[in-house]
Formats: sequence, structure tokens, C-alpha cells
Amino acid sequence: MTSVDNEASNNDSPTLDAKLAFDPKEKEQQLRAESEEWDISNPEDAREDDIPLIDLSAYFNSNSEKHLNDVAAQLRTACEETGFFSIIGHSISSDLINHTFDQVRQFHATPLEIKNQILMDRPNWPVGGMGYLPLKNHKLPARQTGNVNEAFIIKCDDQLGMDDNQWPDLATLPQFRAAVENYACEVEALGKRMLPIYARALDMPIDFFNEAFEKPLYRLRMTHYPAVELEPENAFGIAPHVDTSFCTILAQDQPGLTIFSERRKVWVNAPAVKDAFIVNTGELLKQWTNDRFLSTRHFANNNTGEQSRYSIPFFFNANPHYVMSCIPSCCSDDNPAKYPPISYAQSQGVVQGE
Repeated sequence: MTSVDNEASNNDSPTLDAKLAFDPKEKEQQLRAESEEWDISNPEDAREDDIPLIDLSAYFNSNSEKHLNDVAAQLRTACEETGFFSIIGHSISSDLINHTFDQVRQFHATPLEIKNQILMDRPNWPVGGMGYLPLKNHKLPARQTGNVNEAFIIKCDDQLGMDDNQWPDLATLPQFRAAVENYACEVEALGKRMLPIYARALDMPIDFFNEAFEKPLYRLRMTHYPAVELEPENAFGIAPHVDTSFCTILAQDQPGLTIFSERRKVWVNAPAVKDAFIVNTGELLKQWTNDRFLSTRHFANNNTGEQSRYSIPFFFNANPHYVMSCIPSCCSDDNPAKYPPISYAQSQGVVQGE
């Protein structure tokens, strides 16, 4: 749950337990070293139970205890055993999702000189980690081999709003900003609606996460994976990594995500389920739950041939200055906390990818 791209300004004074330690640079090096050791050869198509499918509609429509308990039990199993699951019945319309993808395709179809006007981390823009990330970039995640994708990224938190982000010129893409803002708002609301499910899955009061997510930090990434003639060795759309979010809510227009099945100890190619989002746990929730919930390794591929693919991941995090202590149901005298109380802003070092 760390960041190297000025994810948030860190004005907090660390309040770490003297018995524990957290070095963000060490954590970054650890995650990167681990990813470079993973054997990603010979992935296979996912089986039906590799990525559980959770229908949220009964709970969202009723708010009943029974339906909350049912969906929380499914989420608990998914987070403890796979780290990835798909959701349907999430109440975000397919029209909104399709319109957003259309706008993302239009953005990436604009000439490079226009996209470079809002280049990420350009010297004359005051906030890093937002804007256009070019093809063959070495960020998000940082790797020696350039990632074969280009992306447009926005982020918001308790100090950054939509107006603080870089945007393409309205005359060039008149519907783009409105579509992106609307989509981000809807997915943020979905993330918050899921918080009681996470709380119940962890045997905590259903409002347990409310304070932490009053003004959450999120990043919305609109990624284009251009088609390649042949998949080059050691090159990825997104290099193998684990996310650093509380959770990631991913829309994809075509298959291309490959994850590691913790159940079967093999890499599997995730399907693109119609009208579904793929959700996964990140390092923030893994550490908050004292390693009870998995943070699962994954990477993204490009299509071979002529057809590009696109994905829109939403990286959902607690307020960057909210100090997270181990969730009480996840630690005990026999299972003490492994991580210090720490905020997202204090834990800078590694960023999320797909």
C-alpha cells in the first residue's frame, strides 16, 4: 500500500509501534524482487471456480441482513482463497460502461502531440501521477522492460479534486471529461456500497470502514493495449505485480488479464464476463487484515493481430491520512499484528498497475 508517484503529500508524523517497522523502500524492493522470480510460463484458461462470481443485486435491492450475510460469506471465501472475484448486479449500467469505453478509445486515437500536452509528471504541472502515460512506459508498475500500454490517469483524494487533474482540450474531446467524471463517481459509490460487505465478511460492524473512506483516495486508469504481431519475450501490457489498493474494480472490453490461482498454484487467463467487474484485493487490505485476505499476483497481455484492447481499473483506497491499525478480528494474542498502524500517505513506495 505504498506509492512512488507523489500519490499523496505526506504531512503525517509516523506513529509506528516500536515493536514493528515498515520501510516503504524495502517493501518496494521486496515486491519487485518477488515479481521477477515468478514463473509465468504456460498459463491456462480459468476454470469456473478459479474466479468466483458474486451477484450483489439481492443485497443492493433489499439491504437485508440475510442477503448481506450471504454475499459477505461469498466475498470472505473469495478474498481468503483467491484474491480475485467478479461482480454482477452492481447497479452500474452497461450504457455508462460502454460510453466510457467509447470515450477512452477516442482519447487514445488522438494524435500523440495532443496527448503529450498533458503528459504525466511534466515539470510545469504541480501534481504527479496524473495525465497521459505513454507507450513503453516504465511506471505503474516500475519495471526494467517497458510496459506495452498507454494510459490516461486521474486521481482524487481529500485534497485533490477533478479540477486538479490534467484534461484534454474540450474542443478536441468534448464529451470525454464529463464521461470520465460520471464513471468515476459511479464506481466510487459502488466501492462505498461494498464496504459493509467487507466489514461483515471480517465479522466487524457494518459501518467499520465508513470513517476511513469519508474522502477516499482513488485512481482511475484508462488503458490502451495496442495489438502486437507477436508477443515479445519479457514484455507485457502490464508487467507482473500485485496491486497496492484496498481493492481494484476493473472493467475490461476483452480478455487479457492473467492471474495466479492460489488454490491451484497455476497462472490462469481470466475471462471477460458480460456486464461484470473483476475485483481484487490489494496490499492495503492484505496488511489491514494481517495477511488474512490475499493480494494476488497478476499481469496483462496485449492481443496479437490487429485488435487493440482496453481496460479501466479503479484503484480504491482509504483516505490517505487515515491511520490503519490491524482490524481487531484479524489479530489476537496468538496472532499478533504484523504491521504497524500506518496511513496510506505514510506508506509511500510502490504503485498499482492493472
